[in-house]
Amino acid sequence: MHATLNALPTAAVIAVALVALVATLGASEVLVRGVGRLARNIGMLGGLVGLIVALCADAPELSSSGAAIANGSAATAAGVVFGSNVFNIAILLGGAALARGELRIHRAVVTLDAGVAIAVTLAVGGSAVGAIPVIMGWVLMLVVFVPYVLFLVLRPRTVARLPLPARVHALLATASSEAGMEGDELEAELEEFGGAVAAPRSWRPVVLMAPSLAIIVLGATLVVQSSLVLGARWGVPTVLVGVTALAAATSLPNAYAAIRLAVDGLGAAVVSATFNSNTLNLIAGIAVPLLFVPGLGAAVPPGYIVWLLAMSVLAVVLVVRRLTRSGAVTLLVAYAAFVAYAVATA
Repeated sequence: MHATLNALPTAAVIAVALVALVATLGASEVLVRGVGRLARNIGMLGGLVGLIVALCADAPELSSSGAAIANGSAATAAGVVFGSNVFNIAILLGGAALARGELRIHRAVVTLDAGVAIAVTLAVGGSAVGAIPVIMGWVLMLVVFVPYVLFLVLRPRTVARLPLPARVHALLATASSEAGMEGDELEAELEEFGGAVAAPRSWRPVVLMAPSLAIIVLGATLVVQSSLVLGARWGVPTVLVGVTALAAATSLPNAYAAIRLAVDGLGAAVVSATFNSNTLNLIAGIAVPLLFVPGLGAAVPPGYIVWLLAMSVLAVVLVVRRLTRSGAVTLLVAYAAFVAYAVATA
């Protein structure tokens, strides 16, 4: 496929990339909507819905990262994951705050979701750059992520009965209640995506999940290979192709969903979706490939990890204080600085 694209004129390669991108983003929306219907049909717990929706919304990023690794471009894969994570923090949270005016989120939600994301960033980033062995990174990551998933599976009344220290108990009980409400609201929002509501208990959106995923994988592969061909023709380093163009393009479904949720007053769902998306990107896009492609670690610039951690902490501080439009501008300026850093160090 790469050889075929390389034989095409530049205008044709650009056209292929744009068509593949549109198909990927459209299929991603169908996939996410199918998850919402599946969750409602089988009675899935609200908190778990948000995590699974985040994973499905990450399908374009993860497919692009996997396609880049398969194409022998680990630098592009690293750029896609870290670039999309920084993009998510700036554009999802910043765009949502600009659209809504402000985001008011309970501190417990921010503490839990962002805390897990930051801990996973440290574990995966440390193993990627060789600061700790990959196996140790996995252990640290699982110690944080597995209890988090179990927490999302538990019903709020079960969490309320857990024998924990008072402060931890209060934090988890509040976060569990908020997560349940977020998930229920998110399911309702997904039902209305596109303006059409499927019939009760309909399985049609669920059936469409499989072909949507196939389109996402194929589309992402075409987008990555087209981008690499164009990057080579224009003299753009592969890591820069991933961290700017691919990262931003594949994160567009997340940005659209975040702004829609914020306008409808679901700020807590925006925060959870942002940090859960970043957590899953790192696990599926970096940690898992590191087990099979050790060379991926050498392609991860340590500066990207530092930027992601700094952006995460900045976002937590701004959200806890109440994210307003001025705070959103701060996040967008920080993202512009990250892009400038990526260009200067590519």
